[in-house]
Amino acid sequence: MNLGRRYGKGKHIENKSDGKESGHAFRYRHGQAKGGAMTLDLLKPGERARIIAVGGERALRRRLLDMGLTPNTVVMVRKVAPLGDPIELYLRNFELTLRKEDAKKINIEAIE
Repeated sequence: MNLGRRYGKGKHIENKSDGKESGHAFRYRHGQAKGGAMTLDLLKPGERARIIAVGGERALRRRLLDMGLTPNTVVMVRKVAPLGDPIELYLRNFELTLRKEDAKKINIEAIE
């Protein structure tokens, strides 16, 4: 694609990407924080955690928030299906079943 015509005559925009994504781009694409952040899909049955952030695309993020998966909510994993997908969670006095792919978009901090 010739960016010169779009952004001015003779000016070409260099791609400064060195193969690494910036923190914002990583969180936007993957719905999780860069670094050592833990996601909901990593919890074992009986473990509890507090939600830090909910990521994902617009529609998915909105749906997760509407189901009660909001920041500072405490969740507990009740069951995991034999093949690992889906995961049954207990939060706000009700059970919620999530696909593992959706659970990867939710950042948490473990609670003892």
